[in-house]
Amino acid sequence: ITPADMLAVVEPGVVTMTLRDAVRKMGLFYPPDPASLDVSTLGGNAATNAGGPACVKYGVTRDYVLGLEAVLPSGELLRAGAATRKGVVGYDLATLLVGSEGTLGIITRLFLKLIPHPRATRTALALFPDPERAVAAVGAVMTSGITPSCVELMDHRCLSLVAGDLPFPPPGGRASLLLIETDGDEAAAEADMAHVVAVCRGMSADQVLPAGDEAARERMWRARRSISLRVHESAALYVSEDVAVPLSRIPELLVAVEALQCEHGLLTYAFGHAGDGNIHLNMTAATCDTEATRRMENMVEKVLRAVLDLGGTISGEHGLGMAKRRFAPLELSPASLALQKGLKKLFDPGRIVNPGKLFP
Repeated sequence: ITPADMLAVVEPGVVTMTLRDAVRKMGLFYPPDPASLDVSTLGGNAATNAGGPACVKYGVTRDYVLGLEAVLPSGELLRAGAATRKGVVGYDLATLLVGSEGTLGIITRLFLKLIPHPRATRTALALFPDPERAVAAVGAVMTSGITPSCVELMDHRCLSLVAGDLPFPPPGGRASLLLIETDGDEAAAEADMAHVVAVCRGMSADQVLPAGDEAARERMWRARRSISLRVHESAALYVSEDVAVPLSRIPELLVAVEALQCEHGLLTYAFGHAGDGNIHLNMTAATCDTEATRRMENMVEKVLRAVLDLGGTISGEHGLGMAKRRFAPLELSPASLALQKGLKKLFDPGRIVNPGKLFP
């Protein structure tokens, strides 16, 4: 770590939280914060272009990779990008490798941009009567003249699973929650949060609860972070999709998903990074038999098609891998698929690095 250059040079096996903690002691900040940051590695984060709650303000992993080294399938060592904030010599191969899911080469070193750590953070929960009004409030907050450092949604079904972690009695009904943070210097973080609170109240929030201290903030985050595990534990069959749509289309997405789950006899939990339109849809069934699997497969495809009809993307941050590669043609044109497959062939003619991913 070189504080004077605001630069970290890391090997791919470094755990994300380890880097964040190390640079924090120097007054610096590495913002990408995937939910698994306490176990996920920076190499994996780069290979998948990982995101997280802070992306709404700070961007994704790709925005912090200045350069990298990678071993190509041929065995050659490639140095791409630079250790500087600017660099426009040749094609941007570093950006190409970030998010390629290990299909073009194996990342062995990363040159990461750091920024000053915010001096203060303010956190609040805003409870709304239903998910529709909660997501309407997201749009109101994001277009109100400030940029929160996170805007996380938890719908009514999610709240039923994490009721014990909430700082208030379970609200019941279709009540849904936003977890919102602002950051900066003390005065700015405080003023921005006061603005957020006013906007939420103006958008029919039943309650707005600021976190009075770090312990209260951690309790709020505990509820948000535990949702995926609770959903997984509650269902025999579980499929997670991480779609993203334009902010103004989130309400339409939730309406479409509600109709589709009724049509297919399934239950969907909606949560995630509402501030940038990236909603995690966890679709579940009570059984894991052939019929439930068939209904799940049908619903997944219809959801993804609905997302594309709304001008969205079928994956905001999780990527395609093996599970979603068959859906790539829904979003990518034949010309785009052909070009990308050509790149794969150019880098890896023998198809020896992470084969069978991304493309059908």
